[in-house]
Amino acid sequence: MNPTSLPIVPQISDDQLELYALQIMKLQEDDTPLQRILHEMEAIAQAESVPIIGALEGRIISGLISMRQPPVRQVLDIGTAIGYSAIWLARVIGVEGHVTTIEIDPLRADRAREFVRRAGVESQVEIITGDVFEILPGLSRKYDVIFQDVMKHVYFAQDDSLALKLLELSVEHLAQRGILLTDNAFCQGKVMQLTEYNQVKGIQAYNAAIATHPKLNSLLFPFRDGLWYSRRR
Repeated sequence: MNPTSLPIVPQISDDQLELYALQIMKLQEDDTPLQRILHEMEAIAQAESVPIIGALEGRIISGLISMRQPPVRQVLDIGTAIGYSAIWLARVIGVEGHVTTIEIDPLRADRAREFVRRAGVESQVEIITGDVFEILPGLSRKYDVIFQDVMKHVYFAQDDSLALKLLELSVEHLAQRGILLTDNAFCQGKVMQLTEYNQVKGIQAYNAAIATHPKLNSLLFPFRDGLWYSRRR
């Protein structure tokens, strides 16, 4: 294994209770074109080892967002991959909402655009290709929700301080009472160990910082690979 790469988190947990929860929650599914696209993307991600959040986390994030009042209208998705999370986000906020999503890999961004088009949410989703540290400072909008799903990316191996830099940039772009969701807080358990990986060191520092951040009230959900739910004060 390349010393700067980390294993991809499986989209389906082997935890029996999580599997049961997913089975029960799937009873809510409707046989719609959008839902079929999500299933197709899950199969592709499994076959090609593309990192996506998976169906259980998609439902949980959707539920958390849907409970916010006033309703969410502006969402920033950091780490598009093939567009799976962007489609979940677009679906939950409805046609009056807008998702801006950032992806560093142009090939993945192009695939995401095609999936977004086929899912019928093209008018709601803007995909920006490039480096989040170059793009985000130039975005003037404040977001009701920011979903951050990039810290395990090999990009973060170059400097363990990048995770903290992204946290502060995210807080700056979060609306009052806005929600910051951060995936991979557990890094498959590696956060509990001494490590040579800068990504893991960055996540360890991020976890400590977000837990005590003066502008955030934060809760860590211990399912899948760990999900932070933080609300701006």
